[in-house]
Amino acid sequence: MSRARKQKARDKNKSKLPQTPRKDIATDDSDLEVAKEVDELYELKARQGYSPTKVIRKEE
Repeated sequence: MSRARKQKARDKNKSKLPQTPRKDIATDDSDLEVAKEVDELYELKARQGYSPTKVIRKEE
């Protein structure tokens, strides 16, 4: 049985999106404005060396 010989090699690069370096990504100030608004409403807590895992709503 020689079925495997007819099978073409799959190119894995075509199935993934290309990665863009962070320095080439265009950003605007809307992200900064949203981050400031969220910071006023919520407090993020994290263990040292880890990303934030707990969100606590600040009391007004």
